[in-house]
Parts: sequence; structure tokens; C-alpha cells
Amino acid sequence: MNKINPFHELYVTESFDADSFVHLFSDVLINHTSALFKPGNVVLQGLPGTGKTMMLSLLKPSIRLAYKRSGTPFPVSTENSKFIGAGINLIRSSVADFGQRPVNNTEDLNELAVYFGDFINYWVVRDIILSVQELSGELSKDIGIDFSIKKLNDFAVKLKKEDCWFEYLDDVKDFESLTNRLKSRVVSYRSYLHFNTDTLPSKITNSKTAIGIPISATVNLLRKCGIIENDVQVYVRIDQYEELAWLDNGIKGLGTKFKSVINKLLAMRDASVSYRIGTRPFAWKDDTQEIFGTSARLEESRNYLSISIDEVLRRPENIRTYIFPKFAEDIFEKRLAINNLLIGNKNNPKLKKSLLSEVFGDGLSANEKVLNYVAKKSKNNILKLEPTWPDAWKNFLIELADEDPLSARLGEAWARQRGKGNIIFNIPTTRPFPWETKGKLYWEKERIDQALLQIASRNRQQLIWQGKKDILNLSGGNILAFLNLCQQIWEVWMRDSNIDNGTEKLPQIAPSIQTLGILEASANWFDRISRENGGKERKQFIAYIGSLFHKNLVEDFSMSNPGFNGFSIETQELDRFEEVYKFLKEASDFGDLQDRPHTTKYKNRKKRVKWYLNPILSPYFKIPPTHTKEPMYITLKDLISWLNESSAFTHTLETSSLNIKTDGGTKSHQISLF
Repeated sequence: MNKINPFHELYVTESFDADSFVHLFSDVLINHTSALFKPGNVVLQGLPGTGKTMMLSLLKPSIRLAYKRSGTPFPVSTENSKFIGAGINLIRSSVADFGQRPVNNTEDLNELAVYFGDFINYWVVRDIILSVQELSGELSKDIGIDFSIKKLNDFAVKLKKEDCWFEYLDDVKDFESLTNRLKSRVVSYRSYLHFNTDTLPSKITNSKTAIGIPISATVNLLRKCGIIENDVQVYVRIDQYEELAWLDNGIKGLGTKFKSVINKLLAMRDASVSYRIGTRPFAWKDDTQEIFGTSARLEESRNYLSISIDEVLRRPENIRTYIFPKFAEDIFEKRLAINNLLIGNKNNPKLKKSLLSEVFGDGLSANEKVLNYVAKKSKNNILKLEPTWPDAWKNFLIELADEDPLSARLGEAWARQRGKGNIIFNIPTTRPFPWETKGKLYWEKERIDQALLQIASRNRQQLIWQGKKDILNLSGGNILAFLNLCQQIWEVWMRDSNIDNGTEKLPQIAPSIQTLGILEASANWFDRISRENGGKERKQFIAYIGSLFHKNLVEDFSMSNPGFNGFSIETQELDRFEEVYKFLKEASDFGDLQDRPHTTKYKNRKKRVKWYLNPILSPYFKIPPTHTKEPMYITLKDLISWLNESSAFTHTLETSSLNIKTDGGTKSHQISLF
């Protein structure tokens, strides 16, 4: 058996070469991100691992050539494939090094921002030219490139005459000297930023360029000189935009100022070139969309189109439009194939349906899970019946627990709800019992997960997590979470199995192995929260509410509130305390919480937002990942109490100045953790 974990490397774009990318890339997102391959500026937002860098990588010349050489059709439609892709990764280009130089005042900050823009100009111009050169061989006809030496030299001489360079390119004589001059500028910046020199050369300080102008001049001249055809689009990637946000931690206002420089590119609305910004959500905020040198701000739809991959992959109300399962299945198959784990299995008819089901199974039924929780245990642990219960009801449920433990637990909850503590109505005599709705009503369906949680808790058993359905639910529409789950399950399986070097065979991993792997993945994900900016405080809050949700669900014997693995609060209340609202939104932007607006159940019709833990954290806190019924309705006062008790803030949040009053239609359902 192959000893390699096919999910060991989580990030395709960072760990694999261009040829491997072709075999691993999933085209499921193409139709939902088609604007990336059409003229106009696009801001592509997504949490780590959602696939934004993967999509932007399709613009890279090396990836385009890898498709050509492999004979694999390029996933972008033919009518949108005439483009040159170039750009800059703000991490790998060492943009963060600009934060190493001291800034003493606002004037210094503005000047450093101009240098930053100049650095971007030279990097991107050089990359555009190198990209055209790289694509000019095998893809000349496909794209529309004529890259002759004569045209190149003519282009170089004409480009240096553009006044945007302020005479810096005056020494350029031909194409080779042009590329060397552009490279020299970038190297000089890096040398200065790393304190190898005390000052920048005067030729740089006296020739600072305006952001975007040299890029436009270069692209226009490439067309004018006939090197690229007039209908060839030029798309410039600016990936890892969130790197700029981190700069504010070192020098206050530096990252915000640098972002305003990038924003100016989008504000230009230059038809000659289109920009693609790849960013995590927290870095793309309304309050940081100022345009450098002006008081104006970017306007969505006018200056750019925004695409959120998180929204594309989020589970919608209409399950038929949910694309994440198809996305995960496709990536799963490609990972197995590139690691030779499908050899000898390709003609297996079962595999044509679902590889995820073949390896992990479709999942144990609720009744099968219950039998695992109560195996060799007294089935009396299924129920908690007070002495005040009528003997007839107690005897009925105890006998039912021996025959059908899950139905007995649901019956207990149903009786508690209907009897209001008195249990005076008649005992049902024939099946289906009133709580066994078999899909006709939602009462049973909404309480299955809570019933399983309570049965496992009462029998001191770990919850079972396994099967395709559980893995997809826990992934929460995030492909990185999905790969993490697969990675850890595979690691546990490899440790547990006697793996030899025989014939490749697709494994069928036991539920117990899957559960251990999923628990490890969940714990690792929780531990990683503190590694992000502000993560220590968010982790404390997540730990508090995760424990609170578990306690609420376990102690709700009547199962009246199966949706209490999340909370809901009025938007109007959150708006009154900006510091608190910002904290929650950052938790959502970093992927620790998931938020969604929803309609209140009260007659006041006030707007609300509901918040849930990232589903992959559910195994760690032993709560269901599914969202059924209404979440816990809380007030701002409740929320502030949670934040204070969890020490999510270094200072105590005061509520006296807010004049907080509980709305008559917003009764708090908070249950104390202690």
C-alpha cells in the first residue's frame, strides 16, 4: 500500500509545481468566478483554503503552459482565454519589508507610500514583459502574441521615452537592457529595505513613479508595437492583499496607507489593464477603501466587482444549488489519483458514484450510533425520569429503551414538552408513535443530533464522527477544513494499519479511525486560532461559548431548543457597541465564527444576525454542526457578559453608559455556564 498521505500537503498552489497543479485543479468554481477572466477589476475574497489563490493561479503563464504541454484543455472558455496574466504576491515580493524602515511623521508615511507604489509599478511592469515572453512560444497563436527581437527592441526604445519614468530608463538601448534596468530597481529597493544601504540611490529618489501609470503605458505600447493583439486582455494579480493589514501592527497607519495606494489602481478604471485583488475578508473593509491622495473612496460595481468564494461555497437554503459537495468530491478524487491510489479501481462501478462514500462510507444511521453509545451499558442510561413521572409512562419508556433506545429518548423529550411536567395524557399504544414522524414533520428530524449528544453524554461515550455526510458538514464549505479532516483521518489510518508495499488498493476506513482523525483535526483547528492576529482573545471567547452550547444542549431534557448551538442578536443592538461588533465580525472574517442575517421570530421584525462556531470546531466542543430551529436569542447585555467572563478583552466592557434595556420581544435565553 502507498505509504504517502495524499492529503499531507494542504495547499495546492504553494506545495505543488505547475504540472501537478493541472492534475489537482478542480474546475467546479470556474462558472462562479467567471468575472476573473473578463475585463474589469475584481476583488476575490475568501478565507484561507477556500480556493482564491488557486483560481488566481490560472492567470499565471507557468500554469497556462502546463495545461498546453499536458494536452489538458484549459478550464477557461475559449472566448475568455486571450489574456496575459502577470502580477505580484505581496508576501513573496517582501512587501512587508517596507515596515522595517522607521517612520517619524505623516509626511514620512506618505513618502514611503509613494515608494511602495513605485516598487509595485516596477515589479508588475517587469512581470508583464516576462509573462509575454514566457507565453510567446507555444501559446503565441492561441493568445495573439508576436514576440520578435526587432519588435522587442523597438518597444524598449519607445517605452523609455514615456515621461512616467522621469528619465530613469534613459540608458535603455534594447530589450535586454530594459529588463535589466527594471530588475535593478527592484533589487535596489530590497537592498535598502534590508539595511544593506543607508539611502536609496538618487536615481530612484528623483524618479518616483505614480502608481499604475507605468503599467498602463507598458500595456498600451505592447499593443501599439504589435507585440500583443489589440483584443488581448492584460490581467494583473495582486495576491495576499491582507499582508498590508498586518503592517499597521508595526507602524500605525502604514498598512492602511499602502492599501490606499492599491485602491488607486482600481479607481483609475483603466481600460488597458484589469486588476485582480486576492484577499482575506478582514482586510477588505469599507473603512479602508480610501484612495491615495484624495478623500474619495472606492465604490463597488463602479470601481470593481466583488466575489466572495465563502459565499459561493456556503450552504444555501436550496440544497440543489450547493456546490461544495461536488467541489470536495472532485478534489478528493484528484488527490487519490495523483498519488496512484486509484490504480486497479477505475472500473469499479461503485466508484462512479462517490469516492468519498467508498473510502469513508455514507455514515452510520442514528440508530447505529446509539447502539455504539450504549453497547455493554445499561440502557437505563438512555432516560432520566424523575420520581414524579407516572409509573405507566416510566415502564413504557424503559421497555421501549430496551427495544429502540433512540425512540425512547425522543419519547421522553416529547412527553416533557407535551405534559409540561405533569405527564397526564395517554400513553401511545401503536407505532408510529407521535414523535416518530418519519419525515412528515420536523420535530423528530430537528432533535436527532441533540438526542444522540445526550445519549452519548449519559453513557460517557465520545460522539461518533464518520462518513461522507459528517465530513462534508464539518467542512462547512471550506476546502482547507475538508483537506484537514482527510489529512488527519489518513494519518490515524496509516498509524493503525499494517501498511506494506503491495498492490495499490483503495482503503475503506473504519468509523473508529475516522472519529479519532476528526477529533485530532478539530483540536488542531482550535489550537491554531491563537496564531492569527487577535487570535488569543477570540480563542478564549470561542472556548467559552463552545462549552456553553454543549452544556445547554446536554441539559435541555425536553429538547425544546435544539438550535442552541448558536446565538442571535439584534443588529441594532450591535451597532450601539462598535467595539463588540468589530470583535464578532473579525471572528467571522478569520473563520472562527460564521454569521448570517436572519428574520426574527418576533413580531417586531427587527433585523438580527445569527452566529455559529466554524463547524470543524464541533467535535472539539461536542456539539452538532447542523443548524436546526432558532438559535439562542440573546441581548447585548448577555453578549457583553460572555465577553467579560471569557476575558476576550483585556479590559472589562462597561454597559452602564449604554442604557441597555431588554426589549420586551427579545427575551434572553442565556443559561449560565456555571
